[in-house]
Amino acid sequence: MASPTQTDRQYAYFRAEGTDEPSWVSSRLDLTPDRCWCLGEPYERNGKIFTRRSSVWALDSGLDDTYPLNDHIETLLKRLEPHRNAVLGTGTRFRTQIVCVAYCVESFNWELSFHAQRLATALGISFVLDAYSLGDYHEEIVALREELGLRSES
Repeated sequence: MASPTQTDRQYAYFRAEGTDEPSWVSSRLDLTPDRCWCLGEPYERNGKIFTRRSSVWALDSGLDDTYPLNDHIETLLKRLEPHRNAVLGTGTRFRTQIVCVAYCVESFNWELSFHAQRLATALGISFVLDAYSLGDYHEEIVALREELGLRSES
C-alpha cells in the first residue's frame, strides 16, 4: 500500500503569554479561549510531570490547516479588531502574538500582507513563525521550549 501524499499545512493562532491569570484576558477581551493554562500549573509530557513557565491564553482562527497562512491571520485580526482597546490593554500585562505555524514538504516562502502588518501593529500584536519540514512536531517543540525556558523575551 502506498503511503499518503504529504502536503503543506499552515495555521495561526493568537496568543497572550505572561504571568497573570489567563482569565483576566478572557474578561478583558470578552472572548472564550480555545485553550489556556496558568503559570506554575503542572502538566504531563512523555510520562514526566513539568510545571508551566508562563500563563497562556490562545485563540484559534477556526480555519483548518489547508487554508493559507494569510487567511488564518486575516481571520484572527478580524476577530480581534473589534476589541482593539481591550487587545491593546492586554498587551500591558501579556505579550500578544500571532503564532504562525507551517509544515512544509520541501521549502517555505511566505509574505505577510501589508494590510495585516498594519492592523497587527495597530493592535500591538507581534508575530512568531514556527516552520517545520514534513513531520508534525509543533507540539513537541513547544513543550521542549516550555520545559527549557527558551522563549525569547522580545
